[in-house]
Amino acid sequence: MKILITGSSGYLGKNLVAKSLERDMKVIGIDIKPSGIHDPNYTEEICDITNKELVREVFQRHQPGVVVHCAGALAQFVPNKEKMHEINVNGTEILLEESWNQREAVKKFVFLSSVEVYGIDVPILCPETAPINPICQYGEDKVECEELCKDYLEKGLDITIFRPPTISGPGQNEPTLLGQIKNAYKGKKAFLPGGGNSRLQMVNVFDVCNAIFLAIENPKSKGEVFNLGSDDVPTLREVIIALYEHAGRTPKFISIRAGILRALVKFLSFLHVSPIEPQHLEIALKDYTFDTTKVKKILGWKPTRTDSESACDTYDWYVQKVEKEKEK
Repeated sequence: MKILITGSSGYLGKNLVAKSLERDMKVIGIDIKPSGIHDPNYTEEICDITNKELVREVFQRHQPGVVVHCAGALAQFVPNKEKMHEINVNGTEILLEESWNQREAVKKFVFLSSVEVYGIDVPILCPETAPINPICQYGEDKVECEELCKDYLEKGLDITIFRPPTISGPGQNEPTLLGQIKNAYKGKKAFLPGGGNSRLQMVNVFDVCNAIFLAIENPKSKGEVFNLGSDDVPTLREVIIALYEHAGRTPKFISIRAGILRALVKFLSFLHVSPIEPQHLEIALKDYTFDTTKVKKILGWKPTRTDSESACDTYDWYVQKVEKEKEK
């Protein structure tokens, strides 16, 4: 099987490339920067997904059987709203159009959306049928992309949409999560927003990869939208305690009241230096969990790592990374 993966140098994309190669797939990676992956079954295309002509050339040259669209832009990395929309929405439309144009070859299109399409005010264990109410541009862009996917599904393209929460695990590059890992490594105090009693569901990167493979293999995935997420979601405080104990450290906390945090993040966002958007802070201050019954029932998917286990896995990866850098 020949699979084309966008965002192949990004966190999810790079892991999906590696897992696809383990399955003896021929992989084409698309990104604007190199992934650093070298394998005889891997072809890398340095390509901007908003460049229609380049994308068309890649599709015509490789004739992929499966397209997995992982690429996307977040506000903390692409603060320009117009550019962010161009990458997220226009790029998705170009990929869908070329997949449709090459429909004799492309038999499956998997789109990575986000739970942010639901917004903030969601029920506990929010189902896929919950109202769509995004409150930030990233969520709005994902909603627009999902609508584009539905348009091409109606034309006849086989499409599956996944809505994951924050993706965690080894190789993590999200600033706030990685910051907690670094604090544990150095024995510094852990930062707990609002006391850390909220349950913020995440999902392990390898579990996301597994869900994608199941969707590719199972014809029942056509036209479906699936939440992803870990089981038995702990509080943020419980995750930090597990992380520090794994690191051989005594957990110590800095707990900042919600009102002070909101003011601080708002000010830093105004200066374009905040590691987190105000909307994401609101998510971290409340329970934010999603029902994964549907994906388990239809695809037989099951998460293999809890949020605490993923945090510990990330810690081990970070320690190995630091030790290797010391040897240089």
